[in-house]
Amino acid sequence: MIRSNYHTHTVFSDGANTPEEMVLAAIDLGLESIGFSDHSMTYFHPNWSIADEKFALYVQTVGELKEKYKDRIRVYCGLEQDYMSPPPMAGLEYLIGSVHWLQVGEKHLQLDHSRKVLIDGINELYGGDPDALAEAYYDLVGRFAENPAITFIGHFDLITKFDQTDPLFLPTERYTAAWQSAAKKLIAAGKIFEMNTGAISRGYRTEPYPSPEILRFWGENGAKVIINSDSHHVSTLTTAFDRAEALALRYGCNLVDLFQ
Repeated sequence: MIRSNYHTHTVFSDGANTPEEMVLAAIDLGLESIGFSDHSMTYFHPNWSIADEKFALYVQTVGELKEKYKDRIRVYCGLEQDYMSPPPMAGLEYLIGSVHWLQVGEKHLQLDHSRKVLIDGINELYGGDPDALAEAYYDLVGRFAENPAITFIGHFDLITKFDQTDPLFLPTERYTAAWQSAAKKLIAAGKIFEMNTGAISRGYRTEPYPSPEILRFWGENGAKVIINSDSHHVSTLTTAFDRAEALALRYGCNLVDLFQ
């Protein structure tokens, strides 16, 4: 049974609840540990990032909660570090490596905003070729292998967020080669991968990221895997954890905990 969640967001970025509200909800749910991972700053689109002037308060707040609730739950301070963000400030215990954006020239494409935005981006920036976007995306994801500060990889196949009923990304040779290349680099670097149930709680999917094909590949290649809910609200801290765990075990994934 999964008793931790290291991918959570609070009012410091784009979450709905304070860190303390999240901690108390985690305790009520029987979690043994919770990690905060609010969004790193992307200056070209700061709307859901931690403002620089609030970063020290974020670290301080989580540190105070760690001490206040140390007899009831383990609390950790992390950050969801976007590939296009500057290096993070001090005081963090872990980093999630995530790619939410692609840049072509002066234009930035948000990959998880909506299906329409993604389709428009494929057409405008990648000549209508989904595989070209996928190759650019997985190239950036794979580069996290070169960053020793990255603890685990967030939502590995995020570009498939809107794919469950009418997929934009098909298992073509190019698409498969792109994600397998990234996965091999990350596995060789010892990175941990995340199964992410966030799109379930938002109503976009009924199954977690990543796809069964990727889960099978992880299992066959000894990848280390954790399960998180990418929670932005107290009500979603353990969304579909049982389902995700069953899938991970079905495909032979090596489930781990970051701090045990």
